[in-house]
Amino acid sequence: MAREERNGLREAVLELLREKDKWLVISHEKPDGDTLGCGAALTRLGGRISKDVLFACMDPCPDKYSFLLDGLNLAVLDRMPENFGHDGVIICVDTSTMARSLPGLAGLRGTCPIINIDHHTDNERYGDLNWIEPEASATGEMVTELLSSSPWGLTGGEASALYVAMISDNGSFSFASTTLRSHRCAMKLLEAGVSPNLAAEELESNLSPGVLSLWGRAMTRTVIFADSRCAVYWLSKEDFLETGTSRGATENLVNFLMRIKGVKLAALCSEFPPKDGEADAGVRVSIRSRPPFKAREVAAEFGGGGHDLASGCTIAASVEETLSLIRDEMERHVSGYSGDR
Repeated sequence: MAREERNGLREAVLELLREKDKWLVISHEKPDGDTLGCGAALTRLGGRISKDVLFACMDPCPDKYSFLLDGLNLAVLDRMPENFGHDGVIICVDTSTMARSLPGLAGLRGTCPIINIDHHTDNERYGDLNWIEPEASATGEMVTELLSSSPWGLTGGEASALYVAMISDNGSFSFASTTLRSHRCAMKLLEAGVSPNLAAEELESNLSPGVLSLWGRAMTRTVIFADSRCAVYWLSKEDFLETGTSRGATENLVNFLMRIKGVKLAALCSEFPPKDGEADAGVRVSIRSRPPFKAREVAAEFGGGGHDLASGCTIAASVEETLSLIRDEMERHVSGYSGDR
């Protein structure tokens, strides 16, 4: 995206935030560090400048990110709040589709502006104002630039939330998506008071015994195939129930498969226990890759999407059937390839 276009979108977002006194900040379903960090930063900003802010999501905050909500409330909603109308603005962060936000969002089109801030390649551009930058390593980069260029600036709490957003999505600046821009954003956050060691400690030193047990079960089921270029493991709903863990416990688990020498394409298949009153939702597949392979292309075969190197999909089948389907597709994806590129 050209600098002029980026600056124009940023100014348009700031104008709406200035104008509207009522903000609804929405994080995507099954929230991760990027969406929660961005949402928390905007919620803190709104409170600081005397806006009426509601921070909402379809799913609760995973335990590992609970520190982001210190002093904040994340409303877990199954639909858009009633009576949210023309006097407000809706801000969706890191949310590629309306289906991943809150049911009923489409019904508010035309009654109040929807701001869509995201870095996913497959974003549906459902907002009245769409600021989409797939080249950003995290939506946190974009929100960092937004706040740092605003008349309100950045406080330490907002900066800490955005730093977590960034390192959650760019692997602490280790993924291929990391750029000079990423480090410039990190500099702004450090200048605002971020302590990288404390952020890393919050994220990396908070595993519960149940989560550790869950991860151990997956790792014992590791299957490596396609000439050691592919790897998968899986979890059943019984694994979650017996370890007392929730769906948020699997975040980043698939990344461990990418540490295996030679593996270029990896998948974790998770059969989450259904929520109260819900039918089984199928098996969630988290996919990671290294060039030249594209996780997004594998996910797209099953109606999913995401980034080129980090994507996901849901398959309406048993764990066994899902494993067979995803392995076949992974092998097809890497077939005919030899050597390094």
